[in-house]
Amino acid sequence: MDTPLRVVLWNANGLSNHKLELQTFLNMHKIDIALISETHFKYRTVFTIPHYTVYHNIHPDDTAHGEAAVILRSSIRHHELLHYQSDKIQAATIRLDAGPWPLTIFAIYCPPRHAMSTDDYTTFFRSLGSRFLIGGDWKAKHTAWGARLTSPKGRNLLNAICSYNCHHFNTGGSTYWPTDLTKLPDLLDFLVARGIPANYIQVEPVFELASDHTPVIVTIGASATNKTATPTFFNFFFIFNLSPCMLIQYTFI
Repeated sequence: MDTPLRVVLWNANGLSNHKLELQTFLNMHKIDIALISETHFKYRTVFTIPHYTVYHNIHPDDTAHGEAAVILRSSIRHHELLHYQSDKIQAATIRLDAGPWPLTIFAIYCPPRHAMSTDDYTTFFRSLGSRFLIGGDWKAKHTAWGARLTSPKGRNLLNAICSYNCHHFNTGGSTYWPTDLTKLPDLLDFLVARGIPANYIQVEPVFELASDHTPVIVTIGASATNKTATPTFFNFFFIFNLSPCMLIQYTFI
């Protein structure tokens, strides 16, 4: 890429109610692409932001829950691809035509009620090509990317990430802040990428926008960036049972 690309991941929990707020955020942070989860859009929903182009996917039953959208600066050369739509995964898709290499970008939302096997995730990854960037709310927990605990979906997703030579990128802190006081904050929103050098990607948390999720800003650099890893605590009782891939964590400042 000729210049760094600024991407934001955000679960909006209903995007239509946050239009002006999102427009201000995009301009303030010089965002090129927004990957939105839980738009709650339907087939006939119309959503526009000046100087940006909006592509959105809907739930297969055309009801206002879940869904994903890609919102990108209209000046960026790109084209829309066929969206990935199922009960388990909803993803809106574009392909950037800018150099030095083409890049397919997905906004993803995975509804929590559906179980996902390693094969489900791997089949999805295999349909995406050799170089891609996927960001959004995976509803999958694993301590490898900073969640409080490991869920079956998180374990299966990490297995697929490792087996298909992908990497996960995250802030290491909570992105989900439940309104239910019986629930605890957790990390659900992160990035999975393949074919992009790890040192070309920086991730930072942003505590703005009104939702039960906070956004994550990703910068894909025109050149490699230096990163300093923060200390990570491991449970040494379990560490020797982990695969090498499960020990890889990316931490950014």
